[in-house]
Amino acid sequence: GGDAQPQRRPVAATARGTLTATRIASIFTAVAPGVVQVRAGDRTGAGFVLRDDGTIVTSAHVVAGGSQVRVAFDDPDQPVAATVLGADEASDLAVLHVDPAAAPRLRPLPLGASDALHVGDPALAIAYPRGLDRAVLTGIVSGLGKEISGPDGISLATAIQTDAAAGAGAPVLNTSGLVVGLTTQIAGRAGATRIAVAVPSSTLREVVPRLEAGQGTAPTT
Repeated sequence: GGDAQPQRRPVAATARGTLTATRIASIFTAVAPGVVQVRAGDRTGAGFVLRDDGTIVTSAHVVAGGSQVRVAFDDPDQPVAATVLGADEASDLAVLHVDPAAAPRLRPLPLGASDALHVGDPALAIAYPRGLDRAVLTGIVSGLGKEISGPDGISLATAIQTDAAAGAGAPVLNTSGLVVGLTTQIAGRAGATRIAVAVPSSTLREVVPRLEAGQGTAPTT
């Protein structure tokens, strides 16, 4: 009847979780300080703090060819110098290190289980679109186990596909605010649905320790 109240619809919802506007804001507030902007020459992207010792994960193609890599935290106008510990072209992952003393408020982001994701699960990504300040994007996991081969030598057999189409290096989060992937590229033509392809956190767990040990292929400077 006329007394019926309209229902408040969640931004994204499935049987496996719900992302209301309030929950999105809560995750963003908690996670955003751990998401950084990465600059290498004329390339920019995002990354996230893995540990409070200054370890940061980003996309390898963002720092490839960059003679000077810098990372910005809360203030994009005050970046700090970063060292590339290692990069892997195939998985498009790179590990950076910044001096913790020069980078206050290091907020590590914990990894979640990408193997537990299902198609249709809500997903968030936090990025620096077009070099602007941090922004949150929402969507769903639209595909799993995707095989991709990118122009930068990227070759993934288990990529996550999501319509939370953030740029390179942006962490993809589940409804608990845990990192389940790292965006490597955006696909989609003008006027078409834009999707992001992300490296799953299971690959991060495998590759990052190897890069920290200097076993990756360092980007060309």
